[in-house]
Amino acid sequence: MKVIAVDLDGTLLNSQNQIPGLTKNTLIKASKLGHKVVIISGRDYHACKFIGETLEFEKYGGLISSSNGANVYDSKNQKSIIDHYLDPDLVREMIDFGKSLGFDLIINKNGKILVEKKDTYSLGYLSKKNKMDVSLVENLKDTMDFRVHKVLFSKDPKIMGKNAPIFIEKFKDRVNPIHSMPQFLDIMPKGINKGRSLLEIADYYGIDHRDTLAFGDEVNDEDMIKMAGVGIAMGNANEKIKSLADHITLSNDEDGIGYYVEKYVLGG
Repeated sequence: MKVIAVDLDGTLLNSQNQIPGLTKNTLIKASKLGHKVVIISGRDYHACKFIGETLEFEKYGGLISSSNGANVYDSKNQKSIIDHYLDPDLVREMIDFGKSLGFDLIINKNGKILVEKKDTYSLGYLSKKNKMDVSLVENLKDTMDFRVHKVLFSKDPKIMGKNAPIFIEKFKDRVNPIHSMPQFLDIMPKGINKGRSLLEIADYYGIDHRDTLAFGDEVNDEDMIKMAGVGIAMGNANEKIKSLADHITLSNDEDGIGYYVEKYVLGG
């Protein structure tokens, strides 16, 4: 048995935001044969759920590792098997500091995107891509009566590029901050990343770390590419990810995952 971990954007999903046919069929076949197929994404669980349904996760036991590994959900048994939360007081401190740097705040709760402003940067992009409704909540910090896996800040890339390093320097010893896209800053609990999630999943099922595979394309995939037994970069991946990978497969528009899994895992 192997753990087959796939990032979403630029990896599992093609340029049309769909799973290519060979990739879909091959991952379902791998699940049927007993391999653990895992979506590992920076997205919230509810933004990944519909993709897991396409891969028949509920039927064959696929997993969703969301918020860059802060939460791992067993789709077949419908329960979280691994959880990592941010300290509530620390969340409030980070919200205040992030807003002082001009960042817009985004937090997920029960399948909804919570924001404080209608014009939150990139909100339309996130809502459409993740297929999640938006709720406007004034002073999120003061009404936060739930536990948080991840805090997301957004802003124009020029402002984010200038101020993200300031935020990271202040909090890097207490959380894991990732400048995931030019307009986004993802904040996870300390030590939590996609690579650690991959190994936690392997340990949960008693699978040797050497039997883990990870497919990725961008900077927030770096840890899982390095920590996997076999790290595979997509043909469209950035050059750093390609340099770290054990193998480079075809691009996300060329069924790169399906090609690799069929040839090297399933022996096709």
